[in-house]
Amino acid sequence: MTKPRKALVASALAAVTVFASACSSDNTPGADAIQVTGSATVEPITSYMANRYDFDVNVEAIGSTDGFEKFCNGDADINDASVAIPGDYQKQCGDNDVEFIELPIGLDAITIVKHRDNDFAADLTTQQLHDIWSKDSPVSKWSDIDPSWPDEEIKLYGRPEGSGTLDVFKDLVLDGDEIRDDYEATDDVEELSAWVAEDPNALSFMGIGNYLSTEDEHQKFIDNVNVDGVAPSSEEAKSGNYPLSRPLFIYVNKASTEREDVDKFVTTYLEHSEAVMPRVFFYQLPEEDYGNAQKRYADRTTGPDDRWQS
Repeated sequence: MTKPRKALVASALAAVTVFASACSSDNTPGADAIQVTGSATVEPITSYMANRYDFDVNVEAIGSTDGFEKFCNGDADINDASVAIPGDYQKQCGDNDVEFIELPIGLDAITIVKHRDNDFAADLTTQQLHDIWSKDSPVSKWSDIDPSWPDEEIKLYGRPEGSGTLDVFKDLVLDGDEIRDDYEATDDVEELSAWVAEDPNALSFMGIGNYLSTEDEHQKFIDNVNVDGVAPSSEEAKSGNYPLSRPLFIYVNKASTEREDVDKFVTTYLEHSEAVMPRVFFYQLPEEDYGNAQKRYADRTTGPDDRWQS
């Protein structure tokens, strides 16, 4: 499969290795390593932080909502999330006496990705994306979108259930309609890029940082797509013009912050996240949001911030 690369092309992010240790018990998870679960989109950011600042962190990428399931059972110190915590998981955390601190760390633009050889679908509307991805839509070929486009089947690739990226994509694109169930899905974003890079009829979605950090062997075969005439650039995401932009978070178990390693890791994460975002190919939040996040953590303010709740 192939993978698009349009106005936004960047070098691949070097692979980051984090060392794991194990285990959790009550509502204060952890033993030797800090346990992080959740978003595959945010995982490269957290892994970079752990590696760059020399923390012993075990990071797994299972999707934001699958991560919340684990985190709210008290089985992780931190949940990486590409979506604000849904109400069901707020309740689950409450039922399990897991107090969480919600910390925004960056800005993402969910990027529609195609094969580079596809030179006709360089700009798609939100309505066209809806028609391509909705379960009951008759659209199956490019020519169903535009008769002048090839009479070939659109091959769809994306993220599985349990992914925050999928949840946000459905919310912003499908507007309450069901997503079709005949697309290939993975939580491995490099695999997702590879699928697109190998398929001239591919169409997919992923975080902008995941797209820009794709390995060179796949990057040269993929391209991204404007949505409603707007590119997924930093400026357009920050302005709110790009229709598929969203904040990124880490959620911290308050009980875990009593551990010195967790406290130092989160403090370091918040001190450096604004500067680190471009290095991992994501976008920065407004400067004041970083100050607010540092204060929220210093004050151990728990629960969701109404600002991020949809």
